[in-house]
Amino acid sequence: MLKTWLKAAIILALSVSSIFGLTSANAQSTYQISTVKDVTPTPYYVANYKKTLYAWDKTHTKRITVLNQLPGVSWYATQKVTIIHGHQTTTYLHIASEYGLDYGYVPAKDMRKGFDPTDDEKPAYHPTTSTTGSQIPVKRVSEKAFSKVIPSLTKNTYYQTTKKLTVKMPFSVYISGTINEPITLPVGTVVAGNRSRTEMTIASSYLSQNLLKAGYQQNLWTDNGDSYTPNPMAFKAIPRPAYLPKNGSHGDLYLGGVNALRNQYNALSKQSIQLTTNGYVEVHQNNPQDRAIAYTAQPTTSVKIKRTQIKGHTRYLYLAKNLNGFKTTKVRYHGTTQYRLAFVNQQKTYSITFENDDDFVEPSYYGLMSFGGKTFYTPYGTIPNDN
Repeated sequence: MLKTWLKAAIILALSVSSIFGLTSANAQSTYQISTVKDVTPTPYYVANYKKTLYAWDKTHTKRITVLNQLPGVSWYATQKVTIIHGHQTTTYLHIASEYGLDYGYVPAKDMRKGFDPTDDEKPAYHPTTSTTGSQIPVKRVSEKAFSKVIPSLTKNTYYQTTKKLTVKMPFSVYISGTINEPITLPVGTVVAGNRSRTEMTIASSYLSQNLLKAGYQQNLWTDNGDSYTPNPMAFKAIPRPAYLPKNGSHGDLYLGGVNALRNQYNALSKQSIQLTTNGYVEVHQNNPQDRAIAYTAQPTTSVKIKRTQIKGHTRYLYLAKNLNGFKTTKVRYHGTTQYRLAFVNQQKTYSITFENDDDFVEPSYYGLMSFGGKTFYTPYGTIPNDN
């Protein structure tokens, strides 16, 4: 079992966000709440699991949960809400888990009162109270010690498409549930993944927004899971792209240094960066009180990396346009490599170890980077259990 303070931190990380503080929708909602009635928390369950059923945020612009993908779960209705859309008036239930965590609004006609007949637990309603999360103990790792760890870290593998193909990619709703959308990968697209004789797995969350727009247009988030294609021979293995960091980093950077690393379960970084496998710098502006899924929302900025030059521990990324908010140097007045941004490995490594009552858990490693004049941390990963 994890330590009590860690459990509290994780619960906080899951519940600290209010569903209703989500990023604004692309267009103003035409759904308006007319009446709200608080009710004694009462158990309800999904009436028909064969039908796709979403729970929404109160503006009906964000899918919060795909309820039919969670069979055997009982929910608690805490409010009855009347929502007007055009000339139609519909009664919704505001539902929560037994811990009081918000799961959104769902049409009352699609729910049945009582516990789900297949719910063996039938949990009582006992909401938890959010408290300030604990800081995570962080330990500095010397360069010598980390050099011994590097060979055992999980190795990322990269592939490039040899032909144009369409892949079903998973996208997430805000809390729970996935929706698959067809995504077209042009010839030469670089992906992170793993290939076997029969299939190819692709880490879709590391691709750029121009490829993932089908999901973003529906106000979805890229899923941290993998997508699968039964066409492994359409990919060829390639070395790690030069613009991506070493040591297991997936190019995901989170604003802040050691203090931000200690408090990563308490709040999201206000700014994060994804260096995509197919060569883009993508910047995310985050609500610190949101859920971690917000890190894979549609980025606010996406700029193509045209060239990479490595000198020592510095990667110089050459961009076709200036990256606002970051220090760049104008090195040319024409062409696609006019702006240069310095991406520096500070050679500062830290580890976090979560204790287990039964045995030792290998630490997770992180490194500090300077990106365009700002300090970020990036996860390096852990040592696989089979090492």
